[in-house]
Amino acid sequence: MDNKTRLLLKIPKWSSRVHYVRGSALKDEDLDRSKMHDAKACFILSARHVKEKNSIDEHTILRSWAVKDFAPSVPQYVQVFRPETKMHIEHAEILICEDEFKYSLLANNCICPGISTFITLLMHTSRGEEGQKSTEPWHKVYGFHSGNEIYDILVGESKFFSEFIGKSFTYASFHAHRSYGVALVGVRPEGGKSQIKLNPGQTHIMQASDVVYYMALTNEESLHDFRRGVKDQRRKANLASTIANIGTVALDLPHVATEDKQKKKRKRRLLRGKEVVDSDEMNLIDVPSEDRHRRSSIAMVNDLAIQDSSEDSDEESVCAQCNGPCLAEDIEKTYPPVTSYIGTSPTICHMMKQKRSICCLQVAEPCRHCNFLTASQYNWKNPAVIVAVDKTSSGLYNLIIPLRAYYRPIHELQPIILLLELDEGRTPNSAFLDVIAWFPMVYWMQGRISSLDNLLKAGVCRAEHVVVVKEGTNTQEEYLADCTTIITVQKIHRMFPDLRLITELTHSSNMRFMQFDASDPYTLQQSKFEKKERKRNSNLAFMFRIPFAQGGVFSANMLDRLLYQAFVKNYLVQFIRLLLGIDQSAGSGYLSSFTIREEDMWIRNLWKTLPKVVLFCGRHSDWNLQDKRDEREDGEIGAYDISMDMERMKKIEIEKKEAIGPNNKRREISQMVQIRMKNLGLCPDDYKSGGDKKDTISFVIINPSFDLELEAGDVIYVLRPPVAEDAKNKKINPRRGLRRHRISPEARILDNYNHDRVDRPEIPEVVITQ
Repeated sequence: MDNKTRLLLKIPKWSSRVHYVRGSALKDEDLDRSKMHDAKACFILSARHVKEKNSIDEHTILRSWAVKDFAPSVPQYVQVFRPETKMHIEHAEILICEDEFKYSLLANNCICPGISTFITLLMHTSRGEEGQKSTEPWHKVYGFHSGNEIYDILVGESKFFSEFIGKSFTYASFHAHRSYGVALVGVRPEGGKSQIKLNPGQTHIMQASDVVYYMALTNEESLHDFRRGVKDQRRKANLASTIANIGTVALDLPHVATEDKQKKKRKRRLLRGKEVVDSDEMNLIDVPSEDRHRRSSIAMVNDLAIQDSSEDSDEESVCAQCNGPCLAEDIEKTYPPVTSYIGTSPTICHMMKQKRSICCLQVAEPCRHCNFLTASQYNWKNPAVIVAVDKTSSGLYNLIIPLRAYYRPIHELQPIILLLELDEGRTPNSAFLDVIAWFPMVYWMQGRISSLDNLLKAGVCRAEHVVVVKEGTNTQEEYLADCTTIITVQKIHRMFPDLRLITELTHSSNMRFMQFDASDPYTLQQSKFEKKERKRNSNLAFMFRIPFAQGGVFSANMLDRLLYQAFVKNYLVQFIRLLLGIDQSAGSGYLSSFTIREEDMWIRNLWKTLPKVVLFCGRHSDWNLQDKRDEREDGEIGAYDISMDMERMKKIEIEKKEAIGPNNKRREISQMVQIRMKNLGLCPDDYKSGGDKKDTISFVIINPSFDLELEAGDVIYVLRPPVAEDAKNKKINPRRGLRRHRISPEARILDNYNHDRVDRPEIPEVVITQ
């Protein structure tokens, strides 16, 4: 037992609840001493600081079998590393494979930036108290919304959703969020007898026997006084939303309450003149009278099913954009003919009609079919995803599946380049090559991520994401297991600052070294606040580290939380598997995202996006540090202020920069990279050294308030409605229904903004499903 656990068991709170028994699960006498036959559950975990994970999985199999033989009725919650181990422990109540979740999470981070942080926070239990003692505005917003979790409830017994029986899922999702601040994300029809469906769309009608899944700060059952509890949650959410909108710490609570009262008064005045639309065909949101000169805000939220939108005019058929023959002609939607291991979930993907030649899979080696020597010569339309891993494993299959799922538009598929640290002249095993040969635009290359030449040949200058994974470790010191990865990522970050790096670390405590900058006083002050949070017994003290907040780093040991949560929430593992695309369910939606642009700023707040994208799941926002520091110069400095003495430290930082000359360093790095590109026959103009360091912080807001004001650059996570497997391969417009000219005059709702425009061009119905 390590020293940390030994100290924990000395605390009176845990000394009477936790008993430590030393022994082996393979010995019946030790199982009898631990009273295994009377246990409610048995958790079997694997040691992480190991070099050979296959041998550890073999030990886990024997332990699980021994427990099953000794106490057959005790449910087991087992964690393993390799997917091929699953077939031996199918008797477990809950089985979590680290490689499956890890690689799927890293792949989804390339589709939805920051989603790894979103899901990690969603799996942890928190009351949203993290960061509330800080004087940094983004700490308050980010920490408060981290308290959201996934809960389930029967519709017929719910005060949140019982009023929506007979309405569509989309209608219930919109109005539940508007009224109670809870985000309806999924449903299990027929009293929980069928599979979970994420956002089934307009076609699903809510029934009293349905089990629904929603995101909220607390579950409905814990609200002893329902109205008071909901009102208190809304008040806290409005406060966090106010901080996010105005970005100030010195908030006057009575002033906020006064503004809420004024909004309610304005709404009551408008409601006096509204007309209630009563139609047998559709149930629209109540709207004000026509004589109000207001521009419509959102389109209708219909409570009835709408037909499939495969022919929607917003979807554009883009085929001429391919360089050369159209990719869609060689691809079909089907199950992978060759899988990486036994026990893979049946998932429909974009697959090649004809298997590619093995010689064509190596991106930087010419063959008789292709003479390209570097990835840049392929001239792909979309930026590539480079995956750097020290050795191949069956888990890489789960990284490819979400990026090649059938609901992803074909012309938006990003090339995948696997950079493998193999010995010179060696190739991956033939079984692995047979698997990736059926997937379109998946290649491999021999090389090391620490080598600049290998990165340039892999097309790092034109890539958008680089995923770094370390499968094994050779160090004897446990916390130095991430040493090589951290140094290598730091090197890449210095040479390619605009590149999105996604790194997997063994220990969450090593997140502090990611993108480490000894001359940045703000990031250095983060450690002080983290220590304060740890003294408050927070299990999420690491969440305020900037690389984690922006979704650039992930630790696989956080998946242990999912195993523990599954003991209380037996649906959570299946829910996360559907969300990540590991499993697929008929009639279930899928995770996606889109970025708010300058031309979208007329939307102004989150409320107006909800009916169009059906479901809002999160926000990946940029917070300008310089603006917030200027706003706080005359503010009160608290005990938890991580920006204390900022001006003094900033002067020191400027003096250091002037002495060192960062521009000269950046120029030297740029020259070195361009020289290597010339020697490799690459175009030096493809390299972008990056400008000055951005003084912003990106972080995730889970289930924010409906009136959160959006900003250009915000990334919105959405659960899109299901796509038919035989649907035509058309590009999906993420802003469908969010355009000004797509607004219906009959669908206006009350808001707090004055509009000068009075023109309201009519449009067809907004079709939600596709």
